[in-house]
Amino acid sequence: MEKFDLLVKVLGDLHDAGILRHLVLVGSWCQDFYRYQFGNPPQIPATRTMDADILIPRRMPRINPAVDIAAIMQKNDFAFEVSPRSGLYKFNHPLLKVEFLTDPGAKPDEVARHFKELGVTAQELHFMGLPLSYHYPLTYKHLTINIPEPEAFALHKLIVCQRRLNKEKAEKDRLTAQGMFQFIQADPKRVKRLHQILGEQSKGWQKKIKAALEQTGLELPQ
Repeated sequence: MEKFDLLVKVLGDLHDAGILRHLVLVGSWCQDFYRYQFGNPPQIPATRTMDADILIPRRMPRINPAVDIAAIMQKNDFAFEVSPRSGLYKFNHPLLKVEFLTDPGAKPDEVARHFKELGVTAQELHFMGLPLSYHYPLTYKHLTINIPEPEAFALHKLIVCQRRLNKEKAEKDRLTAQGMFQFIQADPKRVKRLHQILGEQSKGWQKKIKAALEQTGLELPQ
């Protein structure tokens, strides 16, 4: 089984459990779904990572009956690991590593948050507000998967690359943002949407994005 097939299998099981519609796939695996939807544009690179991130909304709707995500992951042969310091759940497979994320809202700190009704903890990260606010449903085979709008994904990658301690991962995120900007540049509607999303961000986030552009040497499509 390939990495992508395993990811789709996990998403399918989350769908069968009735919760996929509430979640958002974030991170580099979105690129494969963009390539699928938009006909393999050369500007969007294929994913070459073992890490898959799934975003849980901070205000998750009440789930009844409760769903045990940890059990779903273990059913797919993922080893279950709990960080002794943070309590964060991580799921490791020889092909893929899956982590669940969430947005801390206005809180200044970022901790692991336990979702009792989902049987899992998720790492809080402040910059997850973009994919939470700007995502859409993409149909792949029998699944409907929420992924960030390409324009939000590009801005998100631009911000993320500044937070990376690993220089190799930071450069990978920078190149992804660059490719996404090139993809967006080819469509005036997407350029307009990019600037619309940017304009809806707080002044603080706009400053972060401006600083990221200056540091990476990238330019927004115009």
